[in-house]
Formats: sequence, C-alpha cells, structure tokens
Amino acid sequence: MDGETPSWLEASDAATPARASNPTEAPPSAFSIDDTPEPSAKTTSTAPQTDNIAGTILNSMAAKSQAEEAAAAVDESDLPRMILFMRVANLLAAGLLIACSIVELVSIPGIGVWILSIYAICGGALICCLETQLKFVRRAIAMNFGFLFHSVYRFIFYMLMASVVWFYQGVLGYITAGLLAGVAVFNTYILCRYPTYRRMRDKIAEEEDKRIEAKISQEVRKQAMSSVMGR
Repeated sequence: MDGETPSWLEASDAATPARASNPTEAPPSAFSIDDTPEPSAKTTSTAPQTDNIAGTILNSMAAKSQAEEAAAAVDESDLPRMILFMRVANLLAAGLLIACSIVELVSIPGIGVWILSIYAICGGALICCLETQLKFVRRAIAMNFGFLFHSVYRFIFYMLMASVVWFYQGVLGYITAGLLAGVAVFNTYILCRYPTYRRMRDKIAEEEDKRIEAKISQEVRKQAMSSVMGR
C-alpha cells in the first residue's frame, strides 16, 4: 500500500506537520482589548512635564492665598486702633466746625453767611451723631444719610464743609477748613484700605450698646432694690 500512494498525497502529508509546527499569528481583531498601542516616548516624556506645571501653578496659588490671608489678619488686628483714631479726628473736626459756625453766628453776619453757618452746624452735629456709635442713631443716619458710609461721597461732604468754614475768612475758619480737609483724606484712606471697616464698626457699636444696656439694667435693679428696702 505504501508503494501505491500517490506522490501528491505524500507531499501534502509531509508538508502538513511543517505548517502545524510553524503557525502564523492571526491578524488583530478590531474588537480585541489587547490592541492598545504602547505609549510612545514623546507621550511618556510630556506627561511628567504637565504634572509639574500643574503642581507649580497650584503651589503658587496656595502661597498667594496664604499671603493674602496673612495680610488680612494683620489688617484686622490693626483696624480697631485705626477706628479709634478716626473717631477722635472726626469728633475734633466736627467740634471745631460747630464752634467756628457759632462764633460766626454771634458776629451777626449777612443772611448768606448766616444760612451757611446754620448748615455747617447741622453738618457738624450729623458727624457727632455718627461717631457716637449708638446703634439706633447709626441706623437712622444710615437710612437718611447713607452717603456718609461711602468713601467718595463722604470725602465730598467733608470738603463741602471745609469750603463753608473757609468762606468765613477768619483764622479759626482757616484752621477748621484745613483740619476738615485732612480728616476727609484720612477717612477716604481708611475706607479704601480696610474693606471690613463698616463691619468692624458695627461690631464695636453693638458691643457699646450692650455695655450701655448692661449699665442701664444695673441702675434699674439698684433703684428697684432701694425702693424695696425703703418700704
């Protein structure tokens, strides 16, 4: 039987093991999960650079925010002293404004100067009421004279009062006008330099209101106890 086997069949049988021993790899499928291309050298080299840039930006932003918080903390610690100095300066300027206007009224001036003096006295009284830090007074002023809480409008108001006393043409008037102009510049600086000025002033006003209420209640209790003991 071996001698009767056709030559083409013997050749195919001999070639079959050779093909089985050297199988060719199948082409990759379009849906295979192992077909992800390996990252190139360019991609792997740019990824760390991107991470470094992002980290640098985040670190700089964090450092900037910390510096701003530290500056705000310094401003907050310095603000009460500046508020006290500002109150004293405003009260002094308002007192001189009222005194200068009263002196001008006593001298019996013309009708125009007389009207300006009345206006200046009212302006000085308004400043004094604002600096008393009483809550109900400040609320009424804020509702009717809100320009005093704005840096630009407050500066204009002070300069207007300074021009009125400058019109008196006296030594006291010139001194008062200069003081009002200086206080106007200082007020504008404080209002622009410390954005939390109004909140801090409200806090101080509330604390003063509480102290006043505590003193009033203490006096009421003393009077009640004295009246009970007197009976």
